[in-house]
Amino acid sequence: MKKQHSFLWISGWSLTSDMWKPFIKKWPNVHHHSLSFENCKTVEQIEEHAVQIFQKIEHKPVIIIGWSLGAMITLQLALQYPKQINHLFLIAGVSSFIRTKHHKFGWHELAIKRMKKQLDRDVHQTIRLFDQTMFTQHEKLSGCEEEWHKEMRENIPSVSSLQAGLDYLQQFSFDEHTKFIHTPVSLLSGEKDEICSLNSTQYLANQLASSTHSVWKETGHACFYTNQEKFHQWIQEGLPHAGE
Repeated sequence: MKKQHSFLWISGWSLTSDMWKPFIKKWPNVHHHSLSFENCKTVEQIEEHAVQIFQKIEHKPVIIIGWSLGAMITLQLALQYPKQINHLFLIAGVSSFIRTKHHKFGWHELAIKRMKKQLDRDVHQTIRLFDQTMFTQHEKLSGCEEEWHKEMRENIPSVSSLQAGLDYLQQFSFDEHTKFIHTPVSLLSGEKDEICSLNSTQYLANQLASSTHSVWKETGHACFYTNQEKFHQWIQEGLPHAGE
């Protein structure tokens, strides 16, 4: 059967491309590519690596699925390659991770700085605390956090790559560029996301020329993981010429 689409899956902070394996299996008739940053030691390397992987993709236009930091990278690629991308699926997508004078939502910069210090002291404890904020109480009671830890945390990236990821989050600011994104965007938020808040994603949605914003109740930052069938359906419904 002829493959109908080309997907690029972009991981979030502290995760490798292996995180997407359970989701990729559900799309047998698609060309799949994945992108993660465990070998990147600087912000510049993160951005260069994203461009290199994208340029190597033979089957274009591409549909990009990006989560959290991966959603930010997705926006940057859409700005650089508007004619080579035909849809963006952004989970926990925001235009700025850090709260600023002009951007009222997001993390306080001091929180990122504290996290950087914690990484140097105890990387495993820092990741564990981060993961705890990723799930709602409802999701934790369902065992999602423990399952995540077993499935996704077997290999932790190096401290230097984790620090580079935090540097990227600290520097990322896309507000001045959203008006240039004309590619259709599907946004997804967990209603109780404590990392990239619902308000932050709604703020991005309001700036984009063509977007839809889905909000899933009783879910957090990893809503795609805790609702995998629903996530598959969400992508399917948003695809250009919908259907697999």
